[in-house]
Amino acid sequence: MTDEDDLSPGVRRMIEEVQARMTEEVLEETLRAKANVEPDNLATLLDLVAIGITNGTWRNSCIENWHAEGRLSDGDMMRINSHTTDAIRRRLARWTTEAGITSASGTALTKIDVEDVDTFAIRLFQWMTNPKRKLPIGITLGELARTAEDLEEYEDHADRHLGGFAGQIEDRGVRFGLLRTACHGALACSHWWKHPAWPALVNRYVSVLDNPADPHWGPGGEWRTKLGAEPHSVQDRAALRAALLKAPWKLDDSTAAWIANSGIRYLSHS
Repeated sequence: MTDEDDLSPGVRRMIEEVQARMTEEVLEETLRAKANVEPDNLATLLDLVAIGITNGTWRNSCIENWHAEGRLSDGDMMRINSHTTDAIRRRLARWTTEAGITSASGTALTKIDVEDVDTFAIRLFQWMTNPKRKLPIGITLGELARTAEDLEEYEDHADRHLGGFAGQIEDRGVRFGLLRTACHGALACSHWWKHPAWPALVNRYVSVLDNPADPHWGPGGEWRTKLGAEPHSVQDRAALRAALLKAPWKLDDSTAAWIANSGIRYLSHS
């Protein structure tokens, strides 16, 4: 039974009306207006699709509950989210290549068959739910889950989300489904690695570290003072910037924790 089985006919009709008004053109304009993204740029579009899938299939699941319980720190979440996004992005690149897409234009996505999407979703599900999958924090998914019941809870969520991802593509077409997932990534995760806004955000973050008077640190720079001494890897600003831009999941535990505690995810884009 799906969640929609519990909806009243009136609510279901309202959802159908909203979905009917959501077209490829509307999604494209949303990306342009809200995220300053050109939807015909295939590389950027797939970056956002990877973020959207990661956020929906991984972060917005029981994983967030485990985070709240203390199984994962904020630094751990930053490293795992970015690592998962990278892995999904690489799988998207391989998938589109297998589908024969060589153009840099997002319009080429119309060449992909729905059956290919099902194959991709199944592969992704098998990888994401593999209890032996090694996380960048040094443990496996099974060790993070701790119990068979918790692992099954995550598997059920991943199955529902990736099933919905494939289902909307079957209903509305490949390009529509990927545009919608890209909008999810663009609008919900503007502070994530691989988002088009990430490089500018990293530049601002590095500059804020040397400006205790910046409003980010609160009145009188209180937050900055409470953080304590910077880890050695944070003191080297050039190396820090390079690590954040290229592979945040490779940061060591103390550096990732310090960066997360310094509020990079709360930093304004301006």
